Amino acid sequence: MDEKVREEILLRPIRIPNLIVLVLIALFVLGAVAFVSQAMGSNAKEAWQIYLVNFLFWAGIAQGGVIFSCALRITSGKWGRPVLRIAEALGSFIPISFVLLLILFIGKDHILPYATHHYSHPKDLWLNIHFVIGRDVIGLFILSILSLAYLYYSLRQDLGGSGENLGIRGWIASGWGGEGERVVCWNKILRLAPAVVLVYAAVFSFFAWDLMMSLDPEWYSTLFGVYYFVACFIGGICATIILSVMLRKYLNLQDYITKSQFHDLGKLLFGFSLFWVYMFFSQFLVIWYASLPEEVGFVIKRVQEPPFKTLSWLVISCCFFFPLVTLLPKTNKIITPILAFIATVYLCGLWLEKFVLVTPSLFSQIHFGWVQILITIGFFSAFILTFLLFIRTFPILPIGDPLFSGKIGSHHSGGH
Repeated sequence: MDEKVREEILLRPIRIPNLIVLVLIALFVLGAVAFVSQAMGSNAKEAWQIYLVNFLFWAGIAQGGVIFSCALRITSGKWGRPVLRIAEALGSFIPISFVLLLILFIGKDHILPYATHHYSHPKDLWLNIHFVIGRDVIGLFILSILSLAYLYYSLRQDLGGSGENLGIRGWIASGWGGEGERVVCWNKILRLAPAVVLVYAAVFSFFAWDLMMSLDPEWYSTLFGVYYFVACFIGGICATIILSVMLRKYLNLQDYITKSQFHDLGKLLFGFSLFWVYMFFSQFLVIWYASLPEEVGFVIKRVQEPPFKTLSWLVISCCFFFPLVTLLPKTNKIITPILAFIATVYLCGLWLEKFVLVTPSLFSQIHFGWVQILITIGFFSAFILTFLLFIRTFPILPIGDPLFSGKIGSHHSGGH
């Protein structure tokens, strides 16, 4: 890359208005206070239920963004390089996710039925609460370390040789060994990316089985782990689209992030929406065909019994019917406000999906009021706050990546 362009990006200031930061902090504190006050009161089960829903959703998006970056690196996807760092910035929430998981197990008696009940052999071996906590915590710890190491070398490629000597940027850039080390960083990234993806698939399958499927201990699905981690990956793509649209306009990145990138992101979202509904139908088909009472009950409760019936159809509409219709025209994929709106609807559908998967196993009715709203806003605020701190601290574009070519308006290989 041209050194002038590299220097311009490194020195490009990203100013986040203090008012926005203060509002986000205030909303986070408000959500935290609402959760603690309810978790210690008579509505503890409701508070822990919405906490679980939000943990599964926001932790999934954070890791999904890193997985999207890994996928671009593994496949040498030049087209997506301009949005690669935005996807990686979602991973700034990963350390928070680990802390949130530890907090989640404090309320295990309220939301995990196997924490207080024992089941027949061999189910009792898998649902032993100490085994559950051990595998989930250790698994997420390993995944977090791998993901943060991946982000470290990705950022070191950019910051190495920049003369940084203060703060976290200085720590990442310290001991830089010259241009030859950029190759070393690249090789480590290429080795870490597949490892992150494989561990992600295993750990998030554990989350799917332990924190959603086992809330109804009589139901099980071998596809459910894949269904969950694919949905998290899609969530990462949706969040990348929304934030790329906003930052492209706010930071004047039109020369770097072009309509070609959004066209490809739209096609990717369209393809994975089809894969999502395929995974959904694959589970439903087996349950319907086998007609086993313990499995059919899980589906009946969600697709035939009110009020969850309406929510289930809303999930399918947001995550399949709506993107299927709206992402077919090319125009909707290159007009950025439209694409961002489609991704937002999809993301709302994915949050609602977690709500529908969790809630009917714990309650026969929907409990959703100001407390649930405040707790959800608290999670949202923490997520956005970590993202903003990340992009304010680090280069918004992967200037050290050998496949990033700078202003790429004329370099896109797709020809559209």
